Amino acid sequence: MNDKSCYTSLIEELQSAGFDIFAPMRVSWYNNYMRSIGLVAHHDVTATCMKKDGIDEKDVNSDTSFKLNPLPDYGRSGDTLAFFIGNSKALWPYFLDWMRKKSLSDPNTSIPNPLDSYTTETISTAIQRFAGNTLSHEIFWGHDISPERLVDLNRASMVSRVCYFCDKLHLSVHPKFGSWVGFRAVVVLNASASHLGGSEPPPPLTSLISEDERILAEATLADALRATSEEYQSTGGMTLETAHKWAEMRNCVSLGREYKYSSLQSQYHYVKDPKLLREATTKTS
Repeated sequence: MNDKSCYTSLIEELQSAGFDIFAPMRVSWYNNYMRSIGLVAHHDVTATCMKKDGIDEKDVNSDTSFKLNPLPDYGRSGDTLAFFIGNSKALWPYFLDWMRKKSLSDPNTSIPNPLDSYTTETISTAIQRFAGNTLSHEIFWGHDISPERLVDLNRASMVSRVCYFCDKLHLSVHPKFGSWVGFRAVVVLNASASHLGGSEPPPPLTSLISEDERILAEATLADALRATSEEYQSTGGMTLETAHKWAEMRNCVSLGREYKYSSLQSQYHYVKDPKLLREATTKTS
């Protein structure tokens, strides 16, 4: 596996299911960068903002730290291939079609976390087809927040040059899709990544947010945080009104606004209300 053409078929399969963000990376890029900023020590990493969708709505202002592990390298001293996988709004129609098929095959089936289930099923199948029975691999999911499995997907997107990451806003911005991206998984394979270059990560993308946008986003973020904190203390959940505040924070970035999530996709992204899925599948059936 010594050049990028080896995984063209994998990229195509993922894109055909709505996972249209893909980047190869060396494990050392992530591990070395995290160590360089003091977030990895003795094979542990401490961080406060690791989330799958470009922004951590609940933990962005938390004092609670997570203890994490660096990505495994199969004894290759960091010369290990990994794939970063995510999506734009393109995922939504494929996901809804999957939901409709599940409902038709068994109308009484209840899936607790349908988007996570779709992600796991689709990516696992594609990776298994790619890896076969001989290439060992491990998948770290954006929806798995157990300390031993959690990966800082914002910074993984940064070292793989998928996105510009604004640390102050805890927001990742894609060169095409802007802030309207979701991060789903990092896949580590027992294969060399020497074709990608040296052990240190390439230079990160330059800022994709203007100063005016940053100032507006900071104010919008503060408002969203206040509303979220109040709601979680009183109800333990998030209302659509507060969800709109988080969406507005993303919308402060002008780049990629044409790829903004639809109203139903955005609402479901934040509140995970099954009623929204039923409405969406009915509208598009």
